Amino acid sequence: MEDFNQPSPERQGLLNTLQEAIGDIPPCFWALCQVCDLQALEALIEHARISPGTVRIIATHATDTIVLYWTQRIQGASRNPTPNKTQIKRGSGSSPASSPLAKRQKTAGSPASSPLAERQTTTNSPTSSPLLYRSTVATALARERDSRCCVLTRDKAIEVAHIYPFCRLSGLEENVCGARHIFWDHLRNFWSKEKVATWETKLFPNGLSEQGEERVDNLLTLSKVAHVYWNRGAFALKPISLSDDNTILKVQFFWQKKQPDLQATISLCTIPLSTEGLDHNEGAFDDDDSLNKLNRQDDKRIKSGDIFDLKTDDPIKKPLPNFSLLELQWALTRVVGMVGAAFPYEPTSGDDSDIPALVLDEISLISDLSKSPEALHQVNQYHMENVKHYAEGAEGDRVVGIVEQM
Repeated sequence: MEDFNQPSPERQGLLNTLQEAIGDIPPCFWALCQVCDLQALEALIEHARISPGTVRIIATHATDTIVLYWTQRIQGASRNPTPNKTQIKRGSGSSPASSPLAKRQKTAGSPASSPLAERQTTTNSPTSSPLLYRSTVATALARERDSRCCVLTRDKAIEVAHIYPFCRLSGLEENVCGARHIFWDHLRNFWSKEKVATWETKLFPNGLSEQGEERVDNLLTLSKVAHVYWNRGAFALKPISLSDDNTILKVQFFWQKKQPDLQATISLCTIPLSTEGLDHNEGAFDDDDSLNKLNRQDDKRIKSGDIFDLKTDDPIKKPLPNFSLLELQWALTRVVGMVGAAFPYEPTSGDDSDIPALVLDEISLISDLSKSPEALHQVNQYHMENVKHYAEGAEGDRVVGIVEQM
């Protein structure tokens, strides 16, 4: 039931209670509440009873940060194709010089007087952090593991896709207000600390401040069209089971369906459109009226609920896509699919370094400040001080953790 984006009676009850406490909220928060842990909803409700304003701040800023970071919209994402060996640095937290935020900083005074401006000049330095190069070895092993064909369509014209975005692995980020730290902090508002820690450890074994790892089990092969669809949130893959010998991974395919006529806010009681029985996507390509579908090897359309077996003949050298990372993808890709994305369709000719950055529908009331985590941190400081003393009495360590850090 919930796999098809239809909330269980228990989730519906919790969402009704939270709606009564905080009212209508931005679509990204609504979508996250459809897929997060039920215990996280209970914690948000408890906190909303004490300080509804704090939860509204989280709903307005944190959820947009999660989606924009995951879709590579903020922190240096580019629409332009990049070479296979891309020198990508993370952790800048800066805004483009032409943005309204940058203009305000220039007119307000000397750039050196602003902590954000200082961070922009120091972290954008070519020597600010080491670079993580795409591993040709890992890519080759993933292709070999997947028999050099798409794991869904068996198409031979393939691209190697990252489950967790490659550009989010590269570079150091020592600033705890940097985009990487903020993203992972926000995840703890919606999933258990244990689950988030598992995801984090797989990607950043040396800690969030250090560079992540390029891994074979963070890769899978898709056809060029399937790769674009996946990046657009047109479909999500749910990990089902892993064989005892780690040679067969079952994943379930689900087309996603964008909620129509989204406004700046939405009721938490709004039930998402069901994806059951879908054999195509609706909503990921607003600019394209054609039917967005994928066919199996037997030329039958792939439908929501279809199961695929991913196999390897060497689970040590060529491990299957990581189960935990697929769980993270399963959750966040569904969120992207529900709220939708919009940019012209551009066929790609390479691995996922060439996928253009997602541009979410411009439905949010959030200003440019929300796209710079440190600037948002500065703006929210006053609001957080007013509610910080409630944190000690609030149940649920996820929300409390956010309040205590701000």
